[in-house]
Amino acid sequence: MSALVDPPTVPPTVHPVLGNLNDIQGDLWSKGFPKYNEAYYLFTINQERAADFARELRNMVVNQSHLISSLPMVQNNWVDISSHKQAAGPAGSEKLPMPNALIAFTYKGLETIQSGLSKPKSLKLTLIRERTDPSFASGMRLDIRLNDPTTGLDSLFADTQVIHGMLKVAGSCIQDVDQRLQDIKISLGHETGLISDVPGGIEGRLDGATRQEPHRGKEHFGFEDGISQPLIEGVDDDKAVLATPSMVTNPQILLVTKDTRTFEGGIQRPEWMHQGSFLVFRKLEQNVKAFNALKQDFAKYGCESPEHMGAKLMGRWPSGAPITVPDYHTSDAPDVDHEKVKKMNKFSYENLDAPPHMCPLAAHIRKTNPRISNSNSSDQGLKFSKMIRSGIPYGPDYVPGEVDAPESKRGLLFACYQAYVEDGFQHMQSFWCNNRDFPPGKDSGVDPIVGQAASPEDMKTKITEGKEVVILPTGKSQLVTFRGGEYFFAPSIAALRGALSDAKVGNGSA
Repeated sequence: MSALVDPPTVPPTVHPVLGNLNDIQGDLWSKGFPKYNEAYYLFTINQERAADFARELRNMVVNQSHLISSLPMVQNNWVDISSHKQAAGPAGSEKLPMPNALIAFTYKGLETIQSGLSKPKSLKLTLIRERTDPSFASGMRLDIRLNDPTTGLDSLFADTQVIHGMLKVAGSCIQDVDQRLQDIKISLGHETGLISDVPGGIEGRLDGATRQEPHRGKEHFGFEDGISQPLIEGVDDDKAVLATPSMVTNPQILLVTKDTRTFEGGIQRPEWMHQGSFLVFRKLEQNVKAFNALKQDFAKYGCESPEHMGAKLMGRWPSGAPITVPDYHTSDAPDVDHEKVKKMNKFSYENLDAPPHMCPLAAHIRKTNPRISNSNSSDQGLKFSKMIRSGIPYGPDYVPGEVDAPESKRGLLFACYQAYVEDGFQHMQSFWCNNRDFPPGKDSGVDPIVGQAASPEDMKTKITEGKEVVILPTGKSQLVTFRGGEYFFAPSIAALRGALSDAKVGNGSA
């Protein structure tokens, strides 16, 4: 019989900084949607009928409010899951049906919506494009700082100008996901031509699923994922906040508020953007065969085993235990569980950085979250580059000796939320992951997992002082390859039923 523990409490629905939590979409916090399956559906809005789309958007949010999940709805889902697990005990395996969905729009999508609204400039898109959010307005394809490849992209991203919106739909099984997605598409006028599938792929969608036990929670290289999430007091469970105080984050860095600013000061966004967040989506293909092959050279790079080299490249062991913690410098432990790993997040590299067991400066989790608390650092992104990550694996598990074919491709459907693209994802990818000289003056190399150097000659990384530099595979053997993506904005539910759906009289967008 399992030990009885108190279920997590649901925070109040009014937050001192974020306001009414019922107006925030339900994926915008550390836990996000509960999920075993998830679909990302990309759609185009019929510009000639933009006003009709706006009306249907309002009708859906007002009269079918369950279709787009609010934050309290998803918090209640997690409470129900906890209660169900306690009642079922260790042998319980039944999944609760909990479909949830989020809607987000590209800048091009917002332009199309604006053309159908009653007030011609109500969304203040010129301000967004020219002053507050230029990267979002330009789109990911034109963001040269990312060093993304321009060839070999998924067909869904062949023309990002036709991507106007995304539905992110999660559930405990593919049937729940399909049904919720279909209900929303019908509500938004898919059958009457108000929206259509983005060309490419299968019905405009990309599907992911958590891996089967014992690999659930791990990405395809075999490492526990989604551990170090930023927490918000008053939104996240009190126990989680107390267990990992180092991850407590100013909510204005994650969601847009009237006081959200960049580290340069910034300009207030239009009021309709408050309680929303920017969604960065990227399809990242993982080459497990190349990753495993690279680890076989472990001795040359000063490692004790292939597993040790993998941990040094990642910065964590497969369990999620960070190698910078003394008990896990050179080996993982079979008794480490997910909750214990979360508690290990009370560390910084500043006080656990003694050779020879230090976490490499270029290790993936160190590049993406440097954990430097020095407020005097010239890299102010250290204070602002926190993001809520909400991705999911896609594709089958790797089988040694498998035939290379399109259907055998695998990777991560990466998604993250932040209040500023420039301070969040863009800063992390361009200034940290792609930069061989971050931290400054160390020439530590690029992030070995997601780093994209400007030239193949710079695809190098150091994992052990005094040993050879690791030459990372490039081209078809690159460990992680970008296959397409885009910048979106996930507005508040209040904006969905208000500013974004205040349709003008008549049809179309004359």
